[in-house]
Amino acid sequence: MSNTSETSPQRVHLSEEEKRDLVRHTRRTDLRRIIGALFVFYGVVVTLTGVVDPAADVAKTGGIHINLWTGLSMLVAGVLFFVWDRLSPVPERDIVESAEFEEIHKAEGAGEIDRGV
Repeated sequence: MSNTSETSPQRVHLSEEEKRDLVRHTRRTDLRRIIGALFVFYGVVVTLTGVVDPAADVAKTGGIHINLWTGLSMLVAGVLFFVWDRLSPVPERDIVESAEFEEIHKAEGAGEIDRGV
C-alpha cells in the first residue's frame, strides 16, 4: 500500500504500546480461533454422544457409528484451525496499517483532515 498525498494526506501514528495491544487483540479474536473453538466444542459433544450411546444411529446409518466418526472429524478440523493460526499468524504490519488506514478514514469522515481538494 503506497502512502501518497492523494491516498493518505496525514499519517496516524500509534504508540508502541497501542500497537502491541492492537496486535494482541486482533490475533486473539482471529476468526480461525473462533471457528476452531466451535469445531472442538461440538466435536467433543458429538464424540461423547457417540461413545455414550453407540447403538443410537447404527440402524439408521447402515452400521456406521456416525456420531463417533463425525465427532472425531470435527475435533481434527478444530485442531487444524488452531495449528493454521499458530503457524501462519496475521502479520503485525498488516494489522497496524489497517488500523491506521481506518483511523484516517474516520478522521476524514469527521472533517478533521482536509484533503485539499
